[in-house]
Amino acid sequence: MSSAVEATSQENHEESSNERLDLNHHLDPAATDMLIPNEVLLKAAISLKDQVVEATWKRDSNMGAGIDPTVYTGLLGTAFTCLRSFEVTGNEQDLLLCSNIVDTCSVSAHASSRQMTLSFLCGRGGLYALGAVAANYKGDHQGRDFFLNLFLEAAQERALPVGPEEGGFGMSYELMYGRAGFLWAALFINKHLGEGTLPSDLLLPVVDAVLAGGRAGASDNAACPLMYRWHGTRYWGAANGLAGILQVLLNFPLSKEDAEDVKATLRYMMSNRFRHSGNYPSSEGNPRDKLVQWSHGATGMVITLCKASEMFPNDREFRDAAIEAGEVVWKSGLVKKVGLADGVAGNAYAFLSLYRLTGESIYEDRAKAFASFLYHNASGLVTIGHARGADHAYSLFQGLAGTACLWFDLLKPESSRFPGYEL
Repeated sequence: MSSAVEATSQENHEESSNERLDLNHHLDPAATDMLIPNEVLLKAAISLKDQVVEATWKRDSNMGAGIDPTVYTGLLGTAFTCLRSFEVTGNEQDLLLCSNIVDTCSVSAHASSRQMTLSFLCGRGGLYALGAVAANYKGDHQGRDFFLNLFLEAAQERALPVGPEEGGFGMSYELMYGRAGFLWAALFINKHLGEGTLPSDLLLPVVDAVLAGGRAGASDNAACPLMYRWHGTRYWGAANGLAGILQVLLNFPLSKEDAEDVKATLRYMMSNRFRHSGNYPSSEGNPRDKLVQWSHGATGMVITLCKASEMFPNDREFRDAAIEAGEVVWKSGLVKKVGLADGVAGNAYAFLSLYRLTGESIYEDRAKAFASFLYHNASGLVTIGHARGADHAYSLFQGLAGTACLWFDLLKPESSRFPGYEL
């Protein structure tokens, strides 16, 4: 996708993602009779996963170079969903299916003339990371090393540790397409294959480049140590902005100076919330208080602030701000989409993050309330507001695959993780 198309798509996405349903005030997380029992939720998750496979893998597996080989909207999102199913159910067929999808996407990615980034969500990083992890689960050491070597080869690209984003040869810094997305793929590999599988001397120069880029981008704002532009706009959200980049940086060992810059950037964002609602702007100086979702607004900030509270437990302000942002998500209502990026499933993960942080059952109940709403309504909402309609109706971030992952995660909420964002 060209830069111009990406930027236009982002603008359209913002305009089309703010519609909400009027019935959230009827959702009472304390009304346990409305919540779906775990055994029913498990069956629903498996059934929906099967529907995702039927609608994507069985439809697109013979398309060759025409396949969308990404985690975000493509077949790799189906692979991720199968992997999550395997982790919960132990069904070896899900693992085999995940591996087969990855292999097909690998052929497609190499046959395609389109340039793919190195990020997890929208690039080769996701392909290689899922390939290595699935092969490792299977005990296929040759396959694991094959994908690891592809990742290591890609990691040698000069644009990763060197070069400014604009005016140079460096790539962007954000999560979906940029260096933060590459680092997240590396973290995913190290989590599943063991710390040090991808060594620090490979990753830390990229971390340093992201920090340096943020400082350069914030040079005209003394109050905010780190700032980034994506297609000229200083986004704050998880997908293309500060929240996503900071979320990744918080997973690495930071020097005292680096940690202080991350904390001061979070404080800057917290102090510049919308006063009336407590929501977060989608971009620097943007006065529109409309978007409460993972890609823009309070949802992504809940998860990033939870991570900050985990990393800096003596700084109570991050815990408090995470809880406050969670209230924004709850009070803002149910969005008219189902996906992780800008839908009910993504917003439910904010409550799961708060549950893991605080241990308070109200957050688990709120996540279950959102999941129960999806159980009854997802199929009817899946194409509402989608710029490309049914094309992405079963994708991980814009469709029903994300709902399946949410349902699997709710079976073990203490182990839940937002796909492609939490580790």
